Amino acid sequence: MGKPDFFGLDEADDFPPKLLRKLYGEIEVDGLSDHVTADWGALVENSELYQALKNSVQPLIRGKFQEEYGRDIGLAQARLKKRIHDRLAEMPEYKRQYAEKAIKSILGRYYGEPESKVEPIISVLLDALERTDYRCVLDYIHEASRADVAKLAEVLAEFGLVELAIIGQQANTRLAFLEQLEHLCADPATNERTIHEALERNLWVFGLNYSFFSSNMTLKRQVESFLGKKFSGKRENRRPDLLLAANYENKYLLLEFKRPAHSLTYADYQQATTYRNDFVPFTDAEIMVMVIGGSKGTDLPPERNREKNTEFFVFSEIIARARTQLNWLIRDLGGDLHA
Repeated sequence: MGKPDFFGLDEADDFPPKLLRKLYGEIEVDGLSDHVTADWGALVENSELYQALKNSVQPLIRGKFQEEYGRDIGLAQARLKKRIHDRLAEMPEYKRQYAEKAIKSILGRYYGEPESKVEPIISVLLDALERTDYRCVLDYIHEASRADVAKLAEVLAEFGLVELAIIGQQANTRLAFLEQLEHLCADPATNERTIHEALERNLWVFGLNYSFFSSNMTLKRQVESFLGKKFSGKRENRRPDLLLAANYENKYLLLEFKRPAHSLTYADYQQATTYRNDFVPFTDAEIMVMVIGGSKGTDLPPERNREKNTEFFVFSEIIARARTQLNWLIRDLGGDLHA
């Protein structure tokens, strides 16, 4: 009846999505006939009986998957650890424990992918662990006696240098990210969904004020529920690509992604502010709106005539500004490191 239901496993952060492809079956449940939609296309989501069914079935499915999936992950981890044995053996104990835990996490995230693709990712992880002395300096600070002011001052100075080095390394990594993002935006075939996936966890591209925003599973579900109801049936192909994020002040950021080849228009402004008004009944949080496209059309309203907290961004300008800031940071760090 209706679409396949994974009883909440498709929304669980700790369940690899690729495992869902291996899940199939049929459950017969008496007593739910009064808990379906009028077209018999789906179960009523807020049905208490359906929720009880979900709570009962999900642990059973998890248990069966854990038997097979856990065995597969264990074997894959053993094979990889054997191949990288020498590198792990040279690490301090605390780093080795972290590396093994991280390897297992990567194997879970990329479950089903060939090891030839996973191994380079793990290699990069080990490179980062081998080259970073950050934790060592923190341990040194912790061990330094507060009475030994000279020693503590020396350690803090060393800590500052490590901090600068790590920030510089991150800045260079972000420059490489911007390079790839620029290539992506230059491709006429790039669509909204692709851009969404690239920027969802990289909101620092838009500037420092936006780097504190992040998406979460609750907000994702809220957006999916809203879009599923508003853009269904024949309107499905007109469904927008929205991201709803929140920061530590509980302010919301509603982003609408347009194709890099799309020129923003007044209609886009109206559409985005309408989405915000549609979300207002669901939250008391302040909602900021950002619309991103390839260029700005001539009919976009000036800032003084826009609704409050509404911004337009162009991909090329965003990338150029972020690159300038990072290059300035690297030059400034270089002076501090050589001082």
